[in-house]
This record gives sequence, structure tokens and C-alpha cells, in this order.
Amino acid sequence: MSKQLENIGEIVLKQVDSIGFQLDTLGVSNQINRHNLIASIFAGQKRFEGELDSVKARAEKTKADFDAKFEAAEKLVKSGLGIVAFPATYAFQRLKPTAQP
Repeated sequence: MSKQLENIGEIVLKQVDSIGFQLDTLGVSNQINRHNLIASIFAGQKRFEGELDSVKARAEKTKADFDAKFEAAEKLVKSGLGIVAFPATYAFQRLKPTAQP
């Protein structure tokens, strides 16, 4: 499979070179050659990688924000439960018999 891709790639690059040569013979100024094509592909690849890194960073930030908000909500709920249960726990502590030695 890899060898077939190499052959196809070489055929495409030869066609690009042929187009550039034909334009040169017609006197048309051009930048069509395999080197510029490969450079454009690599530039596109690096841009894609940069965009992917940006998306990953935004996802991590969103996850971190969600985790922080979840922890804050959890503390609030625990605090609220403590306040709600305080009268009952206070009364239980006051009425609990003391242990005799």
C-alpha cells in the first residue's frame, strides 16, 4: 500500500512539474513546482496541528473551569446540609446521656 502511495505521489509531482514547465515555455510567470506544492502542504499541516492544539487547550480550560465550579457547588451543598442538620445534631448532643465510669 505504501509503495502504491509513493508511486501515485510521484506521478502527481511529475504532473505538477510538467504544468510548471509548460507555463514557463508559454512565458507565464508562475510558482507552480513540486517544492512550492510540498511547502504549501507542510504549511497547511502545521496550521492544522496548531488549530488542533488550540482546540485541545480550550477543552482543557473548559474542563478545569467545570471541575472548579463542581467543587464549589459540592462545598456549598455540604455547608448547607450542615446548617440544615445543626438544630437536630445540637439537640442530640445536649440530650445524649453522659457515660458513667
